[in-house]
Amino acid sequence: MNANLAVTAPTASAATPPTSRRHIGAATAVLALLASPTLHAVEVSPGAGAGACVGVCATLPATGDIGLSPTGNAHYGAVTTAGSEALGTSPILLDGHSRGGGVETNGSRWTSDPFSAAAGDALSVWLNFVSTDGKGYDDYAWARLVDAGDGAVVAWLFAAAATNSSTGKVVPGDVLDKADFDPDERLVGYDDWEFTSKTVEDPVDWAPLGYSNGTCWKDNAPGCGYTGWMQSRYTFASAANVRLELGVVNWGDWAYDSGLAFDYAGFTTAVPEPAPWQLGLGGGALALWLRRRRPVSR
Repeated sequence: MNANLAVTAPTASAATPPTSRRHIGAATAVLALLASPTLHAVEVSPGAGAGACVGVCATLPATGDIGLSPTGNAHYGAVTTAGSEALGTSPILLDGHSRGGGVETNGSRWTSDPFSAAAGDALSVWLNFVSTDGKGYDDYAWARLVDAGDGAVVAWLFAAAATNSSTGKVVPGDVLDKADFDPDERLVGYDDWEFTSKTVEDPVDWAPLGYSNGTCWKDNAPGCGYTGWMQSRYTFASAANVRLELGVVNWGDWAYDSGLAFDYAGFTTAVPEPAPWQLGLGGGALALWLRRRRPVSR
């Protein structure tokens, strides 16, 4: 509220002219406007904390096919299945019979530090799903807001899954019910979105994919590629203290890895220390790490 704005009531000894009543009414309306939550609504974000990682998480500059997000930040965060030995990282329970008879295997999850939002405040998170898998081995990624106290779901922000049926189905990927996550409502510009498929001549290039980088489960499979940066936007209906949680998992095997890049206003780091493949972005350490890994046959 503007501390310099004051309303002076008329004295009891004098009649109030009609014009003065109008002035008082106008001032009262201004006071109400200043107190309105809409006027004070702001853009919120998880801030600059490193958060908590299970599996393999990283902070990256523009790397291979995945450039910087539209936020203008010099780095973005990433989670990947490559090199992760963590199990049970996903909060989603899927029916294996409808997904090639497989089960969730290894994955990674990153959770932000708590942050607060008032009613009417808005959060924008940019996400980019990258995969080399598909055809019944439908690796998937997700992002959601959870209550900082009890972990209850506040809102689903994103879902995507590897596929070989139609690239238009990568998002939402048949991962969540539409009642929980409707990309038409949550993702800005979803109607105009197109998946970027890669080929044998021009394969996926993103270092966090580890041994899978530059490969695809099948030559020229349309589901090998990336979504591009997609903006998920959520407006808080009421005040909340929340965390941003996101992750990616392998499905049905440990081969042909997938990852999720993410960014938001104020992002600086997702991990306190670099992942093994990060150390090799500028030299031979990456090649040494990749040689230690072996593909899993199907």
